[in-house]
Amino acid sequence: MTSMLIISGQFWPEGSGGALATYLITKLLSSYDDFKITVVTGTHRPAKIDNVNFIIDEGFRIQYKPMRWLYFLRSPVRRYYRNLMKRYDVIYIPYGYELIPVSKELDKKVIVHVHDYQPITYSTVILHNHQSSLIHDIKTDLVFELLEHGDYKRAIAGSLVAPIVMLNRVWMSEVDTIICVSRRQAEIISKMAPELANKIRVLYNPLPEISPVEEKFEHPVFAYSGGGSYIKGFHVFMQGALKILERWSSVKFMLTGGLRGFRWKHEKLVKRLNDTFTGKFRLLRRLPYKDVLRLYSRSHAVLVPSLYEEPLPYVVMEAMAMGTVPIASNVGGIPEMIEGIPAEKMLFEAGDVDDFVDKMESVLAMSDKQIVDIGFALREAVLKKFNHEVVKRKLVKVFSL
Repeated sequence: MTSMLIISGQFWPEGSGGALATYLITKLLSSYDDFKITVVTGTHRPAKIDNVNFIIDEGFRIQYKPMRWLYFLRSPVRRYYRNLMKRYDVIYIPYGYELIPVSKELDKKVIVHVHDYQPITYSTVILHNHQSSLIHDIKTDLVFELLEHGDYKRAIAGSLVAPIVMLNRVWMSEVDTIICVSRRQAEIISKMAPELANKIRVLYNPLPEISPVEEKFEHPVFAYSGGGSYIKGFHVFMQGALKILERWSSVKFMLTGGLRGFRWKHEKLVKRLNDTFTGKFRLLRRLPYKDVLRLYSRSHAVLVPSLYEEPLPYVVMEAMAMGTVPIASNVGGIPEMIEGIPAEKMLFEAGDVDDFVDKMESVLAMSDKQIVDIGFALREAVLKKFNHEVVKRKLVKVFSL
């Protein structure tokens, strides 16, 4: 039997796609009698999994990254984790890179699962038009914090400490295996941190449990789940939506908040537009996960106008699994997710509003039967591509001693 300690600062239902993937992977591995699993997390009420033990560490709830790292570098904390890790064969780290040095001191097998770009950038984000240089990285982190969070103090502080991301690269160079979730993510990390390239393996995230497909709304509805996030393309979405409403009066847009949610200024904008367009925008904020899937299933398309190199966005996978076309920008792992299936025709150039509008109009021009037929084809394709048994076999191969 292989004993495994999973270190994940956030665990489902807290967090976003990476936390969901960690939960699903933990659940898959726990279905084997060969694995004995304990999870360390900062999430107070993690989703329970049979035969998996949880340890809660409040240190993972420290928001400011340098302060969190300092917490885990304290001697009493390192001593606690050293004693804990001694009891396990494998240390699996989706979130918690600052504990890599302790695990390697004990000569444990260490596997790091990368769900963002934390090894190479302080903000964890790589924009679609990224240029590789330290000055550009600092500038990007500054712009990211300003546009994403609207916090000047956080933006200045983040840009000043951005160079400490080099610590991540040093720590990562000591691990046994780095799992990337898409070929594109692996390519970007390998290019910017070539010393990590020979440790990288690509393994797609597992598909969540999917409910049956539901009937579409009577009138055309487009769903958008990126909240008011700049990197999720909120401004691209709004520009595209306004152009569509100039030509298609029957269309409605349903907006959910996701992890980032909507700030007051976004809600004010949507309210003002609703006064102009008589209720064409419905602000749903953050929904329970099962309701998000229902929304995707009933919508005519799910809009994903991202501006950053999303490693493997669950929204695209979920939309197709729920029988709905994703209209997505050609960034990150999205093109390889939909390679060779009907959704490939709905890719558009990141940030190109006119291209985005053209793809929405392509869906609006389809008959009800065409939309349903494409939806079933997408569901079948994604269930095959992200098959649980295939993912399980690959996971076991990586984690076995």
